[in-house]
Amino acid sequence: MAATTTAEDVHNADFFYGWDLLFKTVETRVVKKADVLMVLAHFLLTKHCNFRCVGIGDDKSVPDDEPGSELLPDQWNGDSAKYSLRYVRNKVLYLLLAHITEDALIVNLLDVNTKNVSNLCLTPDTLVADLRGGIAKTLPTAGAVVERFRRELCDPVFAANIREVVVPQTTTQTPVQTTDPLADDSRQPVAYMPHSFEINPFNVPDVGRGDLDPLSGGLGNLFPFPRNPAPRRPNAPDQTTPDPDHAQPPDWTPDSYM
Repeated sequence: MAATTTAEDVHNADFFYGWDLLFKTVETRVVKKADVLMVLAHFLLTKHCNFRCVGIGDDKSVPDDEPGSELLPDQWNGDSAKYSLRYVRNKVLYLLLAHITEDALIVNLLDVNTKNVSNLCLTPDTLVADLRGGIAKTLPTAGAVVERFRRELCDPVFAANIREVVVPQTTTQTPVQTTDPLADDSRQPVAYMPHSFEINPFNVPDVGRGDLDPLSGGLGNLFPFPRNPAPRRPNAPDQTTPDPDHAQPPDWTPDSYM
């Protein structure tokens, strides 16, 4: 019921559809007010939780190939002090157990597989008005009773089952972006450099570049001298033998040109 029934569903006019038919099948066996509450518990489990009853007792072995039934089995209230009903849902065995005390009905729902169990205490004398008739006559506060069944009897067992089967999902986290999206290299302003400082900006041969661009770092001369040196000339400048043509004339002084 926890998975399919909500508090809003209880107040739906169709929620108790089928109750009259079920109650008619066991009406002759209803002898006490606690019986009416157990029929209501069976109705909720079979109609709204897809449970199927597989008999009475507290045997915890799962029956093989037992389809179960939506009807209460014979001798379901054969014991005047307690109830023991067995149900199957999704191949899992559940036990609906109840004990009658002086003025209360203690109801337990046990999941045999996980050992999850819930408890609910009801007072039949204040909840059940009559042993015969429709749901409004027998249980005037049926909606409130159903809500307690859902919240105190079913939800604890079903919620525990959900927690046990849930597997944590590993999520791939997107790595945090550490770079500034605005610091894009394509958006950076291009530094200005005069052509005289660029290295061959127009991709032309460097012939004569040293004569035109003193900061280019290249060699000058449009027509460079040949690599092989010329033969030595006698009396050439910058050689060991002085050149008479380059000697100062006799009696020469700088004041002669002033």
